[in-house]
Amino acid sequence: MRFWGIEPKVGLASGFYALLAFYLNAGFGRPCAFPLPGLFLLVPGLALWLLCYLQVSKAYARGELLKRGCYSRVRHPIYSIWGLLILPGFSLVIGGFMLLLPVVYWLSVVEFIGEEERALEERFGDEWRKYAERTPRFIPRPWAPPGSPLRFSPPPEGRR
Repeated sequence: MRFWGIEPKVGLASGFYALLAFYLNAGFGRPCAFPLPGLFLLVPGLALWLLCYLQVSKAYARGELLKRGCYSRVRHPIYSIWGLLILPGFSLVIGGFMLLLPVVYWLSVVEFIGEEERALEERFGDEWRKYAERTPRFIPRPWAPPGSPLRFSPPPEGRR
């Protein structure tokens, strides 16, 4: 799998819907938009995306699996940032039918992410499997230290 992973497929599905949403918004007049909340998501989302992009670009150039920085909390932080901050922010700024864009994005990411993870497993083997076992796919667990197991274990004997 190339550097961009599943992004071309996800971008095609999301881009097609975005064009349709622009067309529908134009046909139905001024859509209901929420520009200020949208900017509160969009601006930090773009900054976080740039940070993660720079980290993964360096690791990719070295041929290593990135497990630190943004990637210490989730396996796919760039997809998470796009789906939880950038696209929702953009959608709120534009409004109307564009508000469904994050849903289309997540449906396509969930549809194609298995391909990317299989390619990563083929390339990095056990290193990827161990990383995937302890690192959530999209949503970070802020209460858990990075690298802690995903399994939920029962409380210690004296604390039930």
